[in-house]
Amino acid sequence: MRVLLCSTFFCNAYSQKTAPVNFGKVTAGDFMVNSSLVNENTNAVIIAEVGEVKFEGNDKGWFTYVYKIQKRVKILNRKAFDLADVSIFLYNNNETEEKAEKITAICYNIEDGKVSETKLSSKDIYTQKYDKNHSVKKFAIPGIKEGSVIEYSYIIKSEFAFNLPSWEFQSVDAPTLWSEYSVVIPGLLSYMTIVQGYHNFFINERTEGQGNYFIQQKVETGGYTSSERGLSVAVATTNQRWVMKDIPAFTIEGYVFCPANFIDKVSLQLYSTYDGENSHDVANNWKKLEEELSKREDFGEPLQDKKGWLKELVEKVVNENDTKIDAAKKIYNYVKQNYTCTDRNYKYIKTSLKDVINKKSGTIGDINLLLTALLKQLDIDAAPVLLSTRSFGYNSPTYPFMDKLNYTICKAQVNKEDYYLDATQPFLKFGKLPLACYNGHARVIAPDTPAVYFSPASLLESKLTNIVISNTA
Repeated sequence: MRVLLCSTFFCNAYSQKTAPVNFGKVTAGDFMVNSSLVNENTNAVIIAEVGEVKFEGNDKGWFTYVYKIQKRVKILNRKAFDLADVSIFLYNNNETEEKAEKITAICYNIEDGKVSETKLSSKDIYTQKYDKNHSVKKFAIPGIKEGSVIEYSYIIKSEFAFNLPSWEFQSVDAPTLWSEYSVVIPGLLSYMTIVQGYHNFFINERTEGQGNYFIQQKVETGGYTSSERGLSVAVATTNQRWVMKDIPAFTIEGYVFCPANFIDKVSLQLYSTYDGENSHDVANNWKKLEEELSKREDFGEPLQDKKGWLKELVEKVVNENDTKIDAAKKIYNYVKQNYTCTDRNYKYIKTSLKDVINKKSGTIGDINLLLTALLKQLDIDAAPVLLSTRSFGYNSPTYPFMDKLNYTICKAQVNKEDYYLDATQPFLKFGKLPLACYNGHARVIAPDTPAVYFSPASLLESKLTNIVISNTA
């Protein structure tokens, strides 16, 4: 994994190449796919996918990014029909939400020698709540059959400029003939870039440009009134473009725990902002994150239990003459056997620890943060640990990408020995973790605590068995 600043990209000789398709127009010739990547095991071919991010001013006094995706896929057989099922994940908080706009999808087929079209109807697009901070728009492209060419596009508008959308150039479903991602970033924003994977870029270019952005700001006029003023901001832009072509599908081998950790990918995270007068470092570091999380009402603050109400629960489970390790095991087994996990990807406390105790259920964060709080009542050095499970891919040991950290466990130090605990698995022994947690770097959220690593290789055990054959005949 390579961490780069935006200014480190270089042009090459292929900078004028464009995607080899005309999105929105399919001819009979487009149904023919000639590529050495296609063989008898290929179920589909991603002919082209293009993503681009641009910014526009908003009425909150800052920027909104506009993310557009266009994709064309050739379906070879019915094993690839699920590629016509599309999900668009959208983030939201208490103040605003991302929006998906201009969703279009068409299925093309050859009928009587002519190209026919089956278009997606807006009534077939529906929205579901995914979790507290995400919703998902879903649709299934109609008219699909073996030999179809499907194409879809959409736009996401977002005020959450901290993380721009990441881009995966490689797919586990099909070979990709052309994958392109470009960003146009105003000079008031600086991003760090993480490049992952093994294939070389066909195009990797950086150019400078100029952009004009209309931004509306609220101005306090005294008392309870305020007004708005519009600003036209002209700034230099950084224009970056990455292209990979003729990339084979990612082959999942027996030793690969999570393809997301290895496929070719680019991610961007906001590093600093400039308001015209001063630069502001907004990049998180682990020390800063630990300080912030320890004060959050839905993470670190409830662990302190200054009112002592958790002590009553501890006294019902633990005897006075129990050793520290016996007491820790009793608390762990109590939580494990009496609480049900309802969400394995929510690392915070959704409501309150009292609510978790009353309902006897909660998220992964609810249950393991409750475990941490109960252990602290025994004067055990206990702290939460954040990590990324295998399905979420690796998280960076250098920079905390909060969207990557989806799982909370507990670290308890007893008799100078560290134990890592997950009380959401009913049959898991004390000091053991689920396989999904063995995904590399993890972070204990406590002052001056080094990183820990749960390596998948540590799960591999070698065993020698001696077989003695005795001939007694």
